[in-house]
Amino acid sequence: MNSPTKRRLTPSIAALLLILLAVSPSNGKGPALTLHPLATRLPFTHQGPFVTTGDGGVLCVDASHALRSRDEGRTWETTPIFRNEKKYRISNERALLRTSEGIVIAAWMNLREKKTPPGWNWGGKDVDWHDFVLPIYVCRSLDDGKTWEDPVFLNKPWCGCIHSLIETRSGRIVLVGQEIIPAWRHATVMFVSDDKGQTWRRSNVVDTGQGHHDHAGSIEGTVIERRDGSLYQLLRTETGWLYETVSHNGGLFWDDAKQSPIKSVTCCAQMTRLADGRIALLWNNPPRHHLDSRSSREELSIAFSSDECATWSPPRVIAGSYGSGGRVSYPYIYERRPGELWITTMQGGLRMKIKVDDLPRGEIPVFKPPLAAQPQPGGIIMFGDSTTAERRGAVKKVYAGRVSESLQSVGSTLSVYNAGVPSNTTRDARRRFTRDVLRHQPRVVVIQFGINDAAVDVWKKPPASSPRVPLAEYERNLRWMITQLRRQRAKPVLMTTNPTRWTSKLRDLYGRAPYRPEEVDGFDAPVLASYNQVVRRLAAELAVPLVDVHRAFTAGDPDQLLLDGMHPNDAGHKLITELLVPVVRDQLR
Repeated sequence: MNSPTKRRLTPSIAALLLILLAVSPSNGKGPALTLHPLATRLPFTHQGPFVTTGDGGVLCVDASHALRSRDEGRTWETTPIFRNEKKYRISNERALLRTSEGIVIAAWMNLREKKTPPGWNWGGKDVDWHDFVLPIYVCRSLDDGKTWEDPVFLNKPWCGCIHSLIETRSGRIVLVGQEIIPAWRHATVMFVSDDKGQTWRRSNVVDTGQGHHDHAGSIEGTVIERRDGSLYQLLRTETGWLYETVSHNGGLFWDDAKQSPIKSVTCCAQMTRLADGRIALLWNNPPRHHLDSRSSREELSIAFSSDECATWSPPRVIAGSYGSGGRVSYPYIYERRPGELWITTMQGGLRMKIKVDDLPRGEIPVFKPPLAAQPQPGGIIMFGDSTTAERRGAVKKVYAGRVSESLQSVGSTLSVYNAGVPSNTTRDARRRFTRDVLRHQPRVVVIQFGINDAAVDVWKKPPASSPRVPLAEYERNLRWMITQLRRQRAKPVLMTTNPTRWTSKLRDLYGRAPYRPEEVDGFDAPVLASYNQVVRRLAAELAVPLVDVHRAFTAGDPDQLLLDGMHPNDAGHKLITELLVPVVRDQLR
């Protein structure tokens, strides 16, 4: 075992951390957090999972150390977990258990061995699934985290998440894992130990058979033992529901997964058995202001089951992070003492505690997204689809906002209005043209459509065989918009689309004819190229200024300018802005 090296946070430093946490509750990684009105903030920034030590203290781990507190998290002592920190590094997604005999077991993915092909290239033609490596390890401490045994290797294939580890009444240890499989998705696999974590056996593989990209399949499971001795597991999927599966032999064999009655966005859940016998479930239910969402992680909800997961109480929102980029997800729940819950998240930086009895005594109001400001007459309108619309995911600022800032820097007082709507084709754009463009009497209108028009939805059943909007109709729609603008004495500007490039998810959906998944530009050239050529031809024929985004992106490395193979990232929006600003300024003269 490695010997301890202690490191202690003084009370003054702990107090400073508490002040900083209150000032910046989201840890600077997104919008500010909104907590249940009767919740309080924990006095530290450490992430769960937590366990209770033999002396009544609290134990957790970080990337390389164990952390122990005897004063409810105000101060912490740390000791190293590894003899050689250059060989091991614990992932953020991890699990922790203290057995009935006092043995602490930590399970995690080893980031030191993380390996992927260049450019990620999940499912690529010349890539083997074995090229993706993120192995699972466990390690044990027999003295509540002061010293640790050497890690035990469990599994080599890429594992995206570890966060659920339990001890059954028989003393068996059950760990939920996952791994990439040759079908290019994740599947769930369990590991069980009957000697307190020294040796392990693996279960059958639970594969939902859905998808072929890096977040497809059955992933990020959470497990609980029911009173009848069976094990019940909930799995993240992309269907809009958590899936469920059951084991009747202690976790070595699992039934086929099926849809559970629990709606969920695509993120993981966490279950735990409470001191009062109920089972608590923490997860990202679709947010109340966007109930049809399958992706928003803006609200974290809790529910309880008194009948061993057969039914659940209505979800109650305990924390929210609202607005673009808002997330409060990948939760850990720890019952510090009967009826007192400590809840932390990996995404969103949630660190809160609340009493179970206080949950019904207050609630977070339903979020009301702010109304967009109406554009002023004589302004500039950016009219397009999701490549134009307000920021998505990791994008901090889209080109509409950047153009506005650039024009303000040279003294312009004209407003820039973003009229981008995700998934829009030019057919959709015609329907809303009067409402979103003409009635505002703009001076300049920048038009960028095409990716959705050109899409051939081969993923549908039955698969589509032609684009959503035929090429001839696409051209008519653009001509019509230009004519309408000029009748109102507004100046149109045309932009080609950005190029598209394969990602694992796009290849899963569109990787068949007429597309060519084996070619770098095989999601771009077969159909979209002709739509961009129409834009170039119309610009020349009708003397409309052209910003050739597609040509500018492909002059370099498009992958460096794309967020997800289809939408520009911040570098892409910056480049579009640099191309667009001089053209807009010229139209304003």
